[in-house]
Amino acid sequence: MKVALIVHHVRPTGGQDRYALELARRLASAVDLDIVTIRAEGGLPAGVRVLTVRVPDRPLLVTAPLFRRAARRTVAETRYDVVHTIGGALPGASVITAQFCHAAWRAVNRSASAYERLVTSQAIRHERSAYRDPALRALIAVSRHTADEIQEHYGPLAVPITVIPNAVDAERFAPRPDPPADRTGRVLLFVGAYARKGLDTAIRALARMRTQPAPVLLAVGDGDRSSYARLATSLGVGDRVRLEPRTPDVARWFAEADAFVFPTRYEPFGMVIAEAMASGLPVVTSAAAG
Repeated sequence: MKVALIVHHVRPTGGQDRYALELARRLASAVDLDIVTIRAEGGLPAGVRVLTVRVPDRPLLVTAPLFRRAARRTVAETRYDVVHTIGGALPGASVITAQFCHAAWRAVNRSASAYERLVTSQAIRHERSAYRDPALRALIAVSRHTADEIQEHYGPLAVPITVIPNAVDAERFAPRPDPPADRTGRVLLFVGAYARKGLDTAIRALARMRTQPAPVLLAVGDGDRSSYARLATSLGVGDRVRLEPRTPDVARWFAEADAFVFPTRYEPFGMVIAEAMASGLPVVTSAAAG
């Protein structure tokens, strides 16, 4: 069977990008797999063919339509049994995995800038057309929550929705040994995009905690680190908030933590929640998590 996987990026960071990487690794032994992408990183098995399209990563308002056109041309050059995309990346796909519902995100993202609203509106148009395309044979949602959102915002759909939750690599994410005896204080871990995942809420909660010794909040992800550092300083916890960039080796941060804090504003599934649980960490999250 010849399969095309269509996705903007394949890499070991970020939930959607890591999903694509793990899916490709596991499909490689079972099918003849091509990946159509802007960039592939993180190591793919021998035999997987990467078809790179020349599309800029930014700005997203330009990237998405250019990628759709380039991917359509690339796919048209080969006969595939299955064309699998993430979200609305390509109209006419036979299988789509929905890792996000932009229409649901727009409903809760009240602080979006004008540019963010334009990007989200474009993504909604792409998703709506893809989910209603008569060529679609299977539509997968990563949670029942996401399936309900897709049905609500985009129905009627071309096919019924199948829910297949994201998986966790239980070898990478496993309970760690007890922390060193000389360590003082607890480490609270946050992983993800600072704004959408609610880092400001986590920092404000840290400032209200009276536990002794005082815990440290370790935030690993993307965002304007200077603005969050200023917020932490203004609340008197600047010395207890560590801001680290996104990394492919997120498992090591789980191993350093005592608890996972994730007050996300919108979350279709929450792969990091499942990874934290697999790592043996208690999780504090929001009702928005899928």
